[in-house]
Formats: sequence, C-alpha cells, structure tokens
Amino acid sequence: MNQRELFQLLEAKNDEDILRHFPSRYEDLKPTIIPNPIPDGYRAVVKGTIKDFRNIPTRSNSLMRFKVAVLGGNLLSCMLYSQPFYLSKLSSGKELLLVMYYSEKRHCFIVSSIHDLDSFAVMTGLKPIYNLPKGVSPSYFSNYVKKVLSYPRAASYMISKLPTRLVEKYRFINEFDAYRAIHLPRNSKDLSEGLRVFKYEEALSYCIRSLHLKKQANERKRKEDIYIDHNKINDFIKRLSYKLTQDQIAAIREIVLDLEKDRVMYRLLQGDVGTGKTIVSFVALYANYLRHKQGVLMAPTFELAMQHFHNAEKVFANYPIKIAFLSGSGKAKEKKEILQGLEDGSIDILISTHAAAGEKVAFQSLGLTIVDEQQLFGVEQREKLLSKGESSDLLMMSATPIPRTLSQIIHADLDVSTLTQFPHGTRNVKTVVLHSSDPYIFKAMDKALEAKRQVFIVAPKIEDGTSNASSAESVYQDIVERYGKERVQLLHGRIKKETQDEIIARFVSNEKPILVSTTVIQVGIDVTSAGLLIIYDANYFGLSTLHQLRGRIGRSGDFALAILIYDGQDKDAQDKLKFLESSEDGLQISQFDLKQRGSGTYSGTNQSGKSDLAVCNFVEDLRMFEYAKKDAQEILEHPEEAENLAYLKTIDQNKEFKIA
Repeated sequence: MNQRELFQLLEAKNDEDILRHFPSRYEDLKPTIIPNPIPDGYRAVVKGTIKDFRNIPTRSNSLMRFKVAVLGGNLLSCMLYSQPFYLSKLSSGKELLLVMYYSEKRHCFIVSSIHDLDSFAVMTGLKPIYNLPKGVSPSYFSNYVKKVLSYPRAASYMISKLPTRLVEKYRFINEFDAYRAIHLPRNSKDLSEGLRVFKYEEALSYCIRSLHLKKQANERKRKEDIYIDHNKINDFIKRLSYKLTQDQIAAIREIVLDLEKDRVMYRLLQGDVGTGKTIVSFVALYANYLRHKQGVLMAPTFELAMQHFHNAEKVFANYPIKIAFLSGSGKAKEKKEILQGLEDGSIDILISTHAAAGEKVAFQSLGLTIVDEQQLFGVEQREKLLSKGESSDLLMMSATPIPRTLSQIIHADLDVSTLTQFPHGTRNVKTVVLHSSDPYIFKAMDKALEAKRQVFIVAPKIEDGTSNASSAESVYQDIVERYGKERVQLLHGRIKKETQDEIIARFVSNEKPILVSTTVIQVGIDVTSAGLLIIYDANYFGLSTLHQLRGRIGRSGDFALAILIYDGQDKDAQDKLKFLESSEDGLQISQFDLKQRGSGTYSGTNQSGKSDLAVCNFVEDLRMFEYAKKDAQEILEHPEEAENLAYLKTIDQNKEFKIA
C-alpha cells in the first residue's frame, strides 16, 4: 500500500482528512484478574508466554490451540480463529499481552487480539480501533498517522477553526495536541482532553446547521390566507371505525393549526411502532384537501407505499377524494394517466415511493408533503418533492422516537409531535434471546401454528456467501424440511414485485402461515394476527431495526413472542440483545441505540450515507450540545463579526449547505 492508495480509499484530500478519520473506539489493554469460576463471556487481558502451541489446518479457517502461562504459573487454555497473521508472534517465545473472552461451551478462552509488551498501546493501556475500508492496512494507517503527527506544529491544519473566544472560554488544548491525544493517547485523561475539542467542534457545527435550517423554514411564508373547517375534521375522526388516542388527537390539532398559519409547516411526527402515525397523516391529508390543495405521501419501500394506498382507499372510501398510486414500476399508460391527473389537479392524493420526487412528476397545487420513515430519505429527495409546490407544508414521520430533551438538539430545525400511546393499550410482546439449538424455538412455532397465527422468520442476508451470518435461503430450506413447502414461503428484495405481492397475500390470508425473509418485512406488512417473530443472527441488526421488526407482531393487542437468536460471545452484541429483551419502550430503545452507535444521521440532514457525527454522542454529550446550541445562536445572531464570519466560512465549504 502507498500514500496515494490510502488517500483514495479513505476519500482524503490531505493529511488533515487522514487525521479526521478518528478511532471508532478504544480497547482497554490494562491487565485483568481471572475469577474463579470464570463466567461465560468474561473478558480477560493477560500477560504471559505461549505453551503447547498447535496450528491445526482446516478447510476454510485457520485454528490455533495453545496455553498461556500467566503470573503464578497458571496455564490458561486458548483458541484463536482465522487470524493466521499472529502465527509468528505466538511462536516467538516472547512474553505477550492477550485479549480474550471465556467460552463456557468450549471450556477455554477465545483470543481476539495479541500485542507486544513494548508497543505504545500496551504501555499506555489504550489501543485506538479504527473502522477502515477494505484494502486499508491497519498497520499502514497507524504508521502514517504517527508520521503526520511528527510534523512541525506550524502545519496550517493544526490551527483551530473555532473563534478564539470559545477556545479560551472552554480552555481547549491546541489542535495539534488534540489530534495526538485522539490517535496516540498517553492515558484516559489525555484522551478525554483531545475528545473534548473535536466533540465540541462537531456539536457546534451541527447546531449551526440545525438552527440555520430552522431559520430558513420560518422564513417560508404563504401567499394566501388559509381556512380549514374544523367541524368537518371532527366529523371525519368520528366516522373512523376505531377511536383515536389522546396523543393522536393532540398531534392532529398541532398539524391542522400549522396548516392554517402564514408560516409553512416543518414538522416531525414521531412515535413507536404501532402508535398510529399513519391515520394521523391521513387526517392531515384530509385537512389539506379541505383547503383545496393536493397532497402526497412518500414511503421508502414499494410494500409500505402499497399498504398506505390500500389503507387510504378504505379510509377515504366515502369521500369524493381521488387517490392514485405511483412507483418506479408499472405500465407506461397508467403512469401517464397519473402524471396527467396530478398536473391537471384531478388527483387529490398521491401515495408513492421515491418515484414521487421524479422530474416528470408535476402537481397543479401541491400543499402537503408527507415523508414516512424520513430517516431513510436524503435531503435531496425531500427537497425535490417540496419544490413541486409553491409553499408546500412538510410532515415527516419516524418510528424512532427521541425523548424531548434530545429532540430539542437533534431536531432543532423541526417542530415535533410525539405519539406514546397504543390504540390497543399496552403491547403484549415478550422477547427472549436464545441459542440456535434451543428446542424452545420449534416448540414456539408449533404452538403459534396450532393457534392459527402467522410466523415471521428473518435472516440477515439472502444467500450464503463470505460472512458467517445465516441466509434466508438456507433458513428457508431448513424450515421447509420440517414444515413442508405448502406452509412456508421465501421473501426477499430480488423477487419480482408482482410475486412479492402474491407471497404477502398468501401470508396475510394464512394460506401459508410461515414467512422466511430478509428485512423487507421491516415496514409495510401489517398482519394483525401474526404472533411469532424469529430473527436469526440478531447481532447483525441495529437495535432500532430489531425493535421495528418486533413491531410486526402483536399488533392486535394479543400476546406475541419475539425470539432473537445469537450464538456468539461478543459483549456489545449480548448487551444490545439483552437490553431489547428487557425493554419495549421505544424512547428507551432509541436512547440506548444512540449511546451504542455513538451518533448516526438522526437529523435527516445527511444524504451521503455517512454519519453526521464522528466522535460526538447525542446521549452522553447532551450537555455539550446544550452549550454548543447557545454558542451557535450567538454566532448566527452576529455573523458580521470577523471571527464568526471566518468560522461560518469553514462550514460553508459544504456545497449542499449555505449559511449566507
């Protein structure tokens, strides 16, 4: 590997971009004690010499067995999988430091990493761990970072971009020392001082952008006065076949009042899976219809969009409202008729996938844009859709609810309505984490089928490949052998849309009650009688995804069971799954997820797929965000001051974002 290849793979333009590739975490290399007895999954860090080393050849993976002689003469049995590059270290005869986890099943330690005692990381007790793209050698990257940090401190990119008064106010260390403390921390205090600098920089930049977007939203005014007949909306709600929760009523009131204001609405409707966001959006579309405007609801998947379309047809069946469905597929003649209907105003409501943002789609008078699962859309798609109406209101929906204190930071550019109540009262879904060999799995399936309730089975990928994760195809074959093809179906994204519809229809009708799939069922399939969800290799999914998948069952209020299958020893994965096992609260789950993942693109301002934040954490650094928000307000109130102007220009370098 060379410098050019490194820059290319990391999409770096200069050395500062390399330094800005921060560690994703730090491994604690301080030695630990070995308890007696040793609990399953226990993490141990030991110094010792290698004894009885054996390199066992296998077909696909390397396997090494050995013992480690530690202080006091004890011998610890160890195994090392798929890491042949450690062969020379293990056979060197030198004393080494090993990080490993105890496996009760194998009665030995599984080694995860090995280090020389004279390495900087072992001497300091902290090893930076980087997420690097395939092709980037960790050792080459680390050595390059060390070389850059040996440059003179006069390097231009070592100067802070922050206004001097803020550097002095918070007593930040200089930029050079901050980079060194991040990549080569001497101790935890040193690391903390470096992290403070870059966390604040990120928090301030984030708050500047959010507040600026809020200001832009507030400046969008309507040209005409709006009147909506509230009595008609009340009648619409009374005629529904079910009673709305107080949360839903409150959210509808907020939305309708927004639709009447002279300022264009910019609102997020958030609520846990099953709290009834969809019907709130339908009432919003009806209110928009009453002001003689067209509305559009855009969903991220064909399945979810089609579900919304069918539900909308039922809800608006007794009203003179014309509804159309548009997706990327379909007959050209039908598409042409829909496009014509939107342009001449004969279509009142469009339900669509991202196809609604297409260049050929034009509305006569678009008044309300609704984006479901907004975090799955980029800003560009959202803005394209909004631009199709002169002063179109925007309502975004998300099944990842954020607590109020966090919302004020994360969604600073949005007004937020939150649904916490369930239409059927509390959800009665139990979650358990099991090993794949547990007989309870098939007992639960037999019980669900006997009760005439459908079973969802989810796998991380479609087919077998390089990773060890279960595939939907292999799981499908196993389930077919046990229950027969007449009861089992396979569903994934590569199957034609028409065939997918047929599969889902057979599942909903209970003709074939077992559905093996990938995460295509995460949104868009509403089967109220489904009572069992089984997720293979659940560690491969994010917490919010698992919670949303769990939302596919128990929708009628009856008891349902979610089984998360995990055979591994990873502590973080175990903690994540155990947390989900003990919590059904979407707010708690979103907080835990934010803390676990560090950041994520929760603001919806990012569309490149990369996180908005590299080192900051919305949960752990909430207080820092609160200070940064106040500082951001001050900067935006006085953009003419030299230091503020210089700082704003550093943010303005993003082509998709203009402060001025």
